[in-house]
Amino acid sequence: MKLDSPSPVVRFSEVNFAYEDGITVLENINFSLETGEFACIVGPNGGGKTTLLKLILGLLKPISGSISVLGKSPGNAQAKIGYVPQFSKFDAAFPVKVLDVVLMGCLQHSFFWGRYSEDQIAKARSALAAVGLPGKEEQGFASLSGGQKQRALIARALVSDPHLILLDEPTASVDVAGTEQFYNMFEELNQRFTILMVSHDVGFISGRVKSVLCVRKTLQIHPVSELTGEALQNIYGVDVKLIRHDHRCSEKGHICPHS
Repeated sequence: MKLDSPSPVVRFSEVNFAYEDGITVLENINFSLETGEFACIVGPNGGGKTTLLKLILGLLKPISGSISVLGKSPGNAQAKIGYVPQFSKFDAAFPVKVLDVVLMGCLQHSFFWGRYSEDQIAKARSALAAVGLPGKEEQGFASLSGGQKQRALIARALVSDPHLILLDEPTASVDVAGTEQFYNMFEELNQRFTILMVSHDVGFISGRVKSVLCVRKTLQIHPVSELTGEALQNIYGVDVKLIRHDHRCSEKGHICPHS
């Protein structure tokens, strides 16, 4: 259920972050994410995209500045955040069902004597339907395709009725045809949830998200209408062109979702 609140879902004010080696990863970050937003973070590898998500989750703490998530400190808002990490690996030999994987999203909430409630199981089934996996509840998770596994992990993030969904490159293991289906699904989910997503699929996101956060140590926010090759070149540091997702790109240095 979407959060009805006039205050931003996420707010960064003068945030700086560095790891123990002392190298600054994020510098003077200021932005707000409003309720109902569908925003995407883009930028070069090592530019600070995943670090930004971990700060929102409270897994990392800034060296200066302030962060507010759902009106609380990040560590106190985790129960209302659905998170799909960049890499999520399961032992293929572990006999876990798809429904069990989705129900893992309920573990931070209480359940009776080690059993999930009927309501939680119903929500898990509903979440699987929402991501296009109805009827897969009893199937072994290891038997799913890469794209189906990713959908199940997104369902796991949905099952706790979060107010914010964080997705870290959710289509990294999905083929080109499946990628477009994923972004169509995210558009539908955005009717219920505020979404912040890391992605390199510039050609896919440009017609779907409402704003783009370009991160390369610092952060710049661009409305989609202003997302030009020149704007991306300033972030990626290479010659960048927006390529339609149904075209292939063979030009060196150009960003293309098929490359």
